[in-house]
Amino acid sequence: MKIILDRNAGFCFGVKNAIAETLKTIEENKQKKVYTYGPLIHNKQVTEELRKKGVIEIENPAEDMGADSLVVIRSHGAPKKIFEDIISKGLKYVNCTCPFVSRIHRIVEEKYNEGYKIMIAGDKDHPEVIGINGWCNNEAIILDDEKMVDKLTYYDKICLVAQTTISKNLWHRIKERVKDKFKNTEIFDTICSATENRQKSVADLAEKVDAMIIIGGFNSSNTLKLYEISKNICPKTYHIETAEDLLKENLMKAETIGIAAGASTPDWIIKEVIEKMQDFSNENIMEEYEKSFKSLHPGETVKGIVLSLNDEEVIVNIGYKADGIVKKEDLSWDMDLKISDLVKVGDEIEVKVVSINDGEGNVVLSKKLVDADKNWYKLEYAYNEKSSVPGIVKEIVKGGGIVEIFGIRTFMPASLFDLRYVNDLESYKNSKVDVKIIEFDKDNKKVLVSRKGHLLEQKEAKEKEFWAHAEVGQKIIGEVKRVTNFGAFVDIGGVDGLIHISELSWSRIDHPSEVVKPGDKVEVVILSLDSNKNKISLGLKQTKPEPWTTVEGKYNAGDIINVRILRFAAFGAFAEVEPGIDGLIHISQISDKRIDKPSDVLTINQVVKAKIVDINIPERKLSLSLKEIEE
Repeated sequence: MKIILDRNAGFCFGVKNAIAETLKTIEENKQKKVYTYGPLIHNKQVTEELRKKGVIEIENPAEDMGADSLVVIRSHGAPKKIFEDIISKGLKYVNCTCPFVSRIHRIVEEKYNEGYKIMIAGDKDHPEVIGINGWCNNEAIILDDEKMVDKLTYYDKICLVAQTTISKNLWHRIKERVKDKFKNTEIFDTICSATENRQKSVADLAEKVDAMIIIGGFNSSNTLKLYEISKNICPKTYHIETAEDLLKENLMKAETIGIAAGASTPDWIIKEVIEKMQDFSNENIMEEYEKSFKSLHPGETVKGIVLSLNDEEVIVNIGYKADGIVKKEDLSWDMDLKISDLVKVGDEIEVKVVSINDGEGNVVLSKKLVDADKNWYKLEYAYNEKSSVPGIVKEIVKGGGIVEIFGIRTFMPASLFDLRYVNDLESYKNSKVDVKIIEFDKDNKKVLVSRKGHLLEQKEAKEKEFWAHAEVGQKIIGEVKRVTNFGAFVDIGGVDGLIHISELSWSRIDHPSEVVKPGDKVEVVILSLDSNKNKISLGLKQTKPEPWTTVEGKYNAGDIINVRILRFAAFGAFAEVEPGIDGLIHISQISDKRIDKPSDVLTINQVVKAKIVDINIPERKLSLSLKEIEE
């Protein structure tokens, strides 16, 4: 009896992440009650283990939770109202929704708000589909068969999505029927890539064996799909949940047996099934099974135990006839870290085979390549979530730069380095940047990123925050960004406001540069707001006392003071008493001799002694005389 294990058997990324996050939550919140919204995954053995750790399943978190507790949202996701109710009650939650499901939630909510009729290809009773429907006010049409499409009334705009675990064939049939019936359709193929790969590998394996065993929960949708696919190809296909369900009579005549497992099936259940099969055969199946993992090929990923390490390399036992070596440069991208900071003797690490023989009989391994493979999921998650990720600009090349993210090389076009086009990109080399993933093609290993997109999002967030709290009369600190002939533009927290030249100083100025320059930090007052036109008027002079409010008692009629000539008019000259306070010297008060114009006697910026003839504070008027000084 020969055993062939499907290479994609066991936990998928979303399930693995949900379980890891739940265990972490339990560990970090030992004093709190931890709940899950429904079963975390569709595997009763796993959920039973969680119950033993004190985790309780609930269906109405906002009603069933206490104040000192938190709830984990299952990998299938939840309707929008569940989140809203939890938040409105001030309760805490950990969102373990599979990123592929979260993407469907966003699509459905966006298209529903745009007036589209939402259709979901899937099982109406599946928690994932129930959750998706909750993001369009529970108004979606659920299609579990292409014939249902024929019975539908006509809709102007259709948005069609798929349950992530639906079979590819059923999705294709429903999709084609919708396209035929409705003209204005937006179709999103939201089947999880891991699900698609798992279904394909099961179909391939079923063609090569005499019997198939599909391991997984009887209520697991993706496991049931695997069973259906395999059964259509290999009639002797058996769906079991644990080793106890395995029947000897079903397998006695099979020479080759294929084993596959659903996305929510843990490795220990798979191993128990293989151990149980040992009882059915005279051959050492487990030994043969273990041997199947001993052959190595370049590019293969294996697990091993650290035997020894030094400053330059790590020796790993991978169960092969020769030990493996991981050089420091193949262990981590951070070359500043010591090997001893990364691994210890006895640690289990996952590595990729680079070469079977390095010339001295050792297997060359790389942990970096494994991390990079796993990090493709991180990039895909960030792309689907439209979230920013950190990277390092490694190279400047023609048309842009190479940005390394989680060890994966991506390309950033020159036009996307900053909000404004940058001519010389060399200054960015080796710098850390936050970027948005704007194009993701895992199959062709092509990823385009944009720092500009990240900066725009930050700018928009700051603008939204500003407009939510800004008020006329509010004082705020800003930075002068640009000075023009008519005023100065100031950044006041992600938005630009204008200080008009007339609002820069209480005294008259010819150019804003007399008061401020780019880079200056200034305190300003918001004078007016127009959110529709995105216009903000600011004042600088308003942060200082208005000069006329300090005049009373300081200047009196009859006082003789120094003044500076500012400008001329036909009827006299205006002189500055102090910044913000001007006085008029009437032409008749300039000289005891007759003059045709003020410039016959005075010059601009000339400082002269003058007598205050009259002062009117309410009307902001001050009359001066030079003639009375001469007299």
